[in-house]
Order: sequence, then structure tokens, then C-alpha cells
Amino acid sequence: MAIDRAHIGDTLAPFDVVVEPAALAAFADAIGETDPVYRHEIAPPTFMKVLEGKDNSSRRIMEALGVDLRRILHAEQRFEYHAPIRCGETVTVNRRVADISSRKEGLLELVLIETQFKSATGGLLGTSIQTVMVRNPKPGAT
Repeated sequence: MAIDRAHIGDTLAPFDVVVEPAALAAFADAIGETDPVYRHEIAPPTFMKVLEGKDNSSRRIMEALGVDLRRILHAEQRFEYHAPIRCGETVTVNRRVADISSRKEGLLELVLIETQFKSATGGLLGTSIQTVMVRNPKPGAT
């Protein structure tokens, strides 16, 4: 079933995430980062992925689009950095469906999700562009 293009522009309610030292340390361990600055001062650049995953936001977006979660694949992610994300900082996460397109005669659909990360004062810290691929069943398949 094709995803309704009327969902382009849909947003989730913004949510706040506090950048905790334990989360920074766990992420640094996971990516093999040994520089102590990424454990106690600033977040490693791709830590934005951790922030956007809070509140089950990716799942909620896909469910709102009517997507069967068993048919998705995280296809691509890119980040734009505007300012460091600091330990202890509260970051507001804003997510929206930026685009929906299809490939292979509708058997594949690509959902582009844009996420903005803002400081408590409203300053833009970074942007994430995520592409989720949805495999649709072949017509007539059960």
C-alpha cells in the first residue's frame, strides 16, 4: 500500500532531551572514541542520532504513516552541524516528514525525515536528514 503523500510536512510534537554524561560515555564507548572531551564536555558529532531516537519518535512517525515496521530499512543518514551539543544541555528535538517518494514502480518508498536540534535559547545546534526505505509487497502478494 502506497504511503499517502499528504503526510509530507507532518510533524511530531517537539520533545526535550537532557544530554547526560552517562549517555555520552556509553556512546563514546560504542563508537570507540577515547578523547575525554566527548565524555564530559561535548557530544560526539553523530550523537544527534541518539537524541532523535528518544521518545520512540522514529517508530511513531512510521506508525502515523501506516507503515508495517517489519518492512522498513534505515537507508541513509546525514548530519549538518551548527554548534556543539554540550553535556548537561537540554536539547529540543523537532522532527518532520520532509518528503515521500517511490522507486521500482512503487515497490520501494523512501521517507525523508528531517530533524532539527535546538538549544534552550532556540539556537540551531544541528540538523539530521534520515532516509527510511519501505518495501511494499508486490501487487497480489499476501
